[in-house]
Amino acid sequence: MKILQVIPDLRVGGAERVAINLCQGFVDKGHQVLLVSIKSGGPQEKILPQSDLFSLQILGLQRSSILRPLHFFRDSRKLQHKLSSVLRSFQPDVVQTHIPEDDLYLSRACEKTGIGAHIPIVHSLQFHLHRKSLDLRSRLRLRLFKRALQRATTVLAVSGAVKEKVLELTQLPDSSVQVLHNGVDLRPFQNLAKKDEVRKSLGLPLNRPIIFGVGRFHPAKNYPMFVRASALVHETHPDALFVLVGDGEERAPIEAAIHKTKMKEHWRLLGQRGDVPQCLKIADLFVQSSDWEGFPVAVIEAMAAKLPVIATEVAGVGEVIQHQKNGWLIPPGNEHELADAIRHLLDHPQEAQELAKQAEKLAWEHYNLEAWTRRAESILQRALRSPAPSP
Repeated sequence: MKILQVIPDLRVGGAERVAINLCQGFVDKGHQVLLVSIKSGGPQEKILPQSDLFSLQILGLQRSSILRPLHFFRDSRKLQHKLSSVLRSFQPDVVQTHIPEDDLYLSRACEKTGIGAHIPIVHSLQFHLHRKSLDLRSRLRLRLFKRALQRATTVLAVSGAVKEKVLELTQLPDSSVQVLHNGVDLRPFQNLAKKDEVRKSLGLPLNRPIIFGVGRFHPAKNYPMFVRASALVHETHPDALFVLVGDGEERAPIEAAIHKTKMKEHWRLLGQRGDVPQCLKIADLFVQSSDWEGFPVAVIEAMAAKLPVIATEVAGVGEVIQHQKNGWLIPPGNEHELADAIRHLLDHPQEAQELAKQAEKLAWEHYNLEAWTRRAESILQRALRSPAPSP
């Protein structure tokens, strides 16, 4: 197949990482893949596939807010024109998008090109269509999203919880939305350095328990709650050290929470890094403190690195982590529950390691790149045989 993948940019983000991993998996299976980045490049260019079957095209276009309609529609026309050119030159068999706006623009571009509107569009929805109250901006976006998803040949929801929300908000038939959990290219997790070696390379102490998190500093992750929980853990485990890898717009609130809880000496913010698999090896526990998620790749990566995982039970997390079987689930937004879970696993290392062992097995057997790509490939092939939706 000739597969066109479309993402907003190449910054560090979950949807972008999913698209890149799919590109690698499809290339490994012999498909020709073009990845189009709407806005810009970014740090994840370093992990793009290295193959004659893969190519990258950066359009360099920005999108205005829907609350500025004149600018929004002007930018939309520019984007549709650029995408039409891409479609004519690449002539894909199938298109896969990962952000609903891109799906809308692609479907309009397909209509305008000589290759026609018959190209199937598969949209992968990595998150809820809305996460908070439906303010004016959210209502306007939702109207566009509904239209985009109705035009898609197939909608892939990253979890059962996301599928339920999509069906509720769009009134799409159940059969048009399928669940496809994300997978991870786990090859970088083979032959990792030993814990002490990685800690030395990062200037971290060898003899303190480290509780670790990784992800973009975004409100969804609720890292300030993680900080507040760390202060509670410190009361009984004063040698515990807390480490985050990542960066983003929420850095200031995280630093403010660390200052407010007087935990500066017990936190390390390592910034954005390209060696997350190695960084995971420093940890004794992994924490996912999110208030909302689609399906966090970071949890699968932690499982693959054989770490005990503590995660909030949001969206797809509870579809992977089984409480006290292969991880530890807590309700979102509750620092006391998080602190209790951290203390319990620090105090019961054998139990923690058994959870990690079961998690590692699941990650490598079910969420590895080959198995995940095989499932995605099957869906795209079925989309090729499906009739195109009505304009």
